[in-house]
Amino acid sequence: MTESKATIDVEKENADFDLAKSLAGATQATGKKPLAQVSEIAKLTFGGGKLTPEEYFNFHLYDDGKFTMEDKKKFLGKKAQDVILRRINPLEWWSIPHDKLVLYGLLAGLTYAVPTTQALFHPFRRFGEVAALRSTEALAAFLRDGMRYPFFGKPVSGIHSVGVSSVTAYEAEVDILVLSNGARVPVESYVAELEQFFKDGYIFQDRLVPHPALRELCGDRIATVRIVVLLTEQGPTITHCLWKVPAGDNIADNFWRQGNLLAALDVETGRILRVVQGFGIEEREIESHPDTGGRMLDFVLPDWERVKGLCLACAAAIPGLKMQAWDIAIGPQGPVMVEVNIGGDFNLPQIATRSGLNDGLFAEFLAKHMNAK
Repeated sequence: MTESKATIDVEKENADFDLAKSLAGATQATGKKPLAQVSEIAKLTFGGGKLTPEEYFNFHLYDDGKFTMEDKKKFLGKKAQDVILRRINPLEWWSIPHDKLVLYGLLAGLTYAVPTTQALFHPFRRFGEVAALRSTEALAAFLRDGMRYPFFGKPVSGIHSVGVSSVTAYEAEVDILVLSNGARVPVESYVAELEQFFKDGYIFQDRLVPHPALRELCGDRIATVRIVVLLTEQGPTITHCLWKVPAGDNIADNFWRQGNLLAALDVETGRILRVVQGFGIEEREIESHPDTGGRMLDFVLPDWERVKGLCLACAAAIPGLKMQAWDIAIGPQGPVMVEVNIGGDFNLPQIATRSGLNDGLFAEFLAKHMNAK
């Protein structure tokens, strides 16, 4: 029997960034000399986008054949993102996206589709009539006799899919949990790993099932749509749509997980315009899913109008967050709201579309709200 030593990722893994390798790779790809790249990095670092050297390469801004300097100035880095989100989204509204119980309670109360929660592991909180597990002993007992399998678990306050788990079955005769990646872990070991999340809470939900067309294309895992929404005076407005797709052994679709895919979508139709895998000079464009061989490019996601409609309705329910990024699963019965982020990671739409965020409606929105007194 093969048992898993690490069931849960407790921190986000960041790919090692090698400046020298990136400079050399960019020179080989475009002919642009390292000194010219370094000079340009300095200008963009101290400019409005506040780009880091790593972001410069992640966005391929060394390629003068694809970008003018004006184009490059439209890209926004993590440092600029942090300033923007804190200025635009009042802190008193941050608790809604940061607390999944609050978010799911709000959306379910409005009769919007959310994942079905089976149990909550927390010292005192409750969530409707679901099982409230107050100790590791109670959690272990529920896993053995009470849980519906398969399930997906995640921290109440988690982000970036850190701390998630996906469990397919329980084998009572050996007291083993079978994970979605095929690994096997004793119940007591799994419970011991979850104890670190007890204080803030951990929730267990029915594992979502992908729409049949999406299962055929990219396998039996949830690939969520990321929709960026701005709350304007005319109401919620969608600016960017992406599709985050798991590949390999990854149990979650976050792009930071090695091997996962990121697709740019046409906002109007849900058609896949571009698919990438990897970061920086290692990034490559692909047309088909590496696991299934299914052609992704030009594929149109099902139930697209319902996806957008549900997203706009949910966005209007949180009017204090002027910039939102929703993750939405598309199942056999339609879209399901998985979570909302406070603006989301700006790098995702910029990598997917290979264009800077600070342009068009997004730029107008930023100019208005960043300059407001």
